[in-house]
Amino acid sequence: MQTEGNTKRKRPKKKGNRFLQNAKGFAKQGIYGRGTHIDDEQYSYFINILDAMKAGFEDTEERLNMANNVFEQTIDQEVHLASNQIVSKALESLVGFVDNTQLERFFEKFGSTLRPICSDRFASHVLQKMVEIAFLRGVGQSAVSEANDDAGASKRAKPDAAQVEEEYNLSADFSEEHREACRQFVLRISKFMLNNLEDFVWDTCASHIMRTGILCLVGMHVPKIAFEKGGAEIAKHRKMYTVPDEWQEVMKEFPQRLEMWPQFPELPYQEHSSALLGIICLALSVTDKNLLKHFGKKILTLSLLLPNDEENDEDEKKDEDIKIEINDDEDGDKKEEETNSNENDEKKEDAPVLPKVFHHQSSVILLETLLGVAGAKLLTQLYAMLFCGKVAYLAQQHQTNFSVQRLLQHIKEVSDFEAVFTELQPEVEQLLRMGYTGVVSALSAACLRLSSKQSQMIAAMQSALHVTGDKEKSKMFFTCLIKLKPFEIIGTDESGSVNLHGSLIAQHLLQFNKPIFLVNCILDLPASQLAQVFNTPNGSHIVDAFMQSKFIGEKSRERLIRQLDGFYVDLAITRHGSRVLEECFKASQEAQKARIAKELFSKANMLKGSPYGRLIYTKYRLDTYKLSPSQWQESLSKQLGSEKPKEGKRKTPKTAVEAFKDILS
Repeated sequence: MQTEGNTKRKRPKKKGNRFLQNAKGFAKQGIYGRGTHIDDEQYSYFINILDAMKAGFEDTEERLNMANNVFEQTIDQEVHLASNQIVSKALESLVGFVDNTQLERFFEKFGSTLRPICSDRFASHVLQKMVEIAFLRGVGQSAVSEANDDAGASKRAKPDAAQVEEEYNLSADFSEEHREACRQFVLRISKFMLNNLEDFVWDTCASHIMRTGILCLVGMHVPKIAFEKGGAEIAKHRKMYTVPDEWQEVMKEFPQRLEMWPQFPELPYQEHSSALLGIICLALSVTDKNLLKHFGKKILTLSLLLPNDEENDEDEKKDEDIKIEINDDEDGDKKEEETNSNENDEKKEDAPVLPKVFHHQSSVILLETLLGVAGAKLLTQLYAMLFCGKVAYLAQQHQTNFSVQRLLQHIKEVSDFEAVFTELQPEVEQLLRMGYTGVVSALSAACLRLSSKQSQMIAAMQSALHVTGDKEKSKMFFTCLIKLKPFEIIGTDESGSVNLHGSLIAQHLLQFNKPIFLVNCILDLPASQLAQVFNTPNGSHIVDAFMQSKFIGEKSRERLIRQLDGFYVDLAITRHGSRVLEECFKASQEAQKARIAKELFSKANMLKGSPYGRLIYTKYRLDTYKLSPSQWQESLSKQLGSEKPKEGKRKTPKTAVEAFKDILS
């Protein structure tokens, strides 16, 4: 399969650690940062500022003082200095903490020369950050959306500095005049981008500013952090705010103008224009579902379904080569080449003809974004036109297996899912062999989410791991599953490691309607082996699924808890094992709780020697157990009883599926 420049997906490189070292090294050679030229004194000043920022700040007050002092050094040189690589980094990192006078001065200076700044590879970063800060100050704390309650509860991969910056700009005591100036700045930059859309869609620097502006217009905040790349996890780490209706109307003009362009069909096949379409789809998903459906259908029919030109060109070249070979009358080697080319042709004949979307990384990423935000009707159209009949092939390709995973994560119609399952079921073993275990995990998650094809999924996993048809082999199903290795190989694997996707699949299967086969496999394992599995980062979550599954009986839970007797101290003194102990303790009856406490107390010194063990010792009041076991049991019952009303304050109790929502999505 052809790819854009034959490139694979690359992980973003981490910047920052060597940036300052390189900058100081270049300064010795008389190179004072890229971009506009600054003198030695200014360069040294800003290098020292970046050094101080890297060391960190004691409090927000210190940040504010430094930000205002630095911005005062830029008076009458704002644009010139911002266009230097080193100064740009400093200004971008500190602009969130300047006072209203300094920020409004930058609004004015940048506003008078917007066009060159938007295309400048350093000043554009400062402008992009200014739009973000103006947005936060403009909406204020009162605009925080209720939808953020759930997002705030989930873990965020956001640095502390970004959280401090966001909180300061939302809640600081700015005047209403300053907040209005910030709102006008966001609107002005966004309208400027809209009016110059034809020029800026293809511009590397301006495209980023445009994307930030679009997100701000719909009230979506994703922090831009100096020294770090962003964008890949926008849908996960976003915050929503209430914005004026006028902003949303301006945002809707972006897709309406773009779809009228004659170049619209080619937009998904270039990096920056494709990313812009993805951001527009994400923005429409929170503002106008009908426009999203219309815009998504336009992208699908006009762009994604285009035939692959590169493939046609290759076929033409091949025909020419064959003609040349026929005219060239050579012996032995020619026959060998012909047989090799025939074999390749046979392989290509087996492969389905794929539309252009699957041959370019930028368009594949756009498709994944579209699958993530599409409604039921658009999702069915995407499946029917792009995936139907090709799912098994796409799942086995490096560039497209992520698209299949995204389809499985969001597919809504049971009939569509059953068709996908029918295609993938015979290929489960091949997917595991090729290392595309994420597709299998997404398939089992979809079975759980849609309550469909669950028994067939278990059977497919048994067959893929070669544990069918023999009682002894069947007992090894859980061990093979968590390592995702077939029965023949598992005998030689003595490591205690647990495969991430193997653990996820096991968690999904335990929450199926009839998980009894897997439950028995777990309970038949020796306690020492179970403790080893549960003491790993991936394996510990299997206990969560076991204890929280609605379809696993009380007796099975009790049996697992009893089976771990003698290993609770080993679990308690490790990070992941202590979580397992807490889950088991929570699900235990009173008598079993007492047995666990007795076992823990018998090795109290060992417990206190570990930071995790000390937490367990304190949490379960084992010092009280030492004085009187009966008194301990009574105090523990009161403690657990007092915690129940707090849990009752939640809107709805969490089901097992909700508890694993992050894993399943």
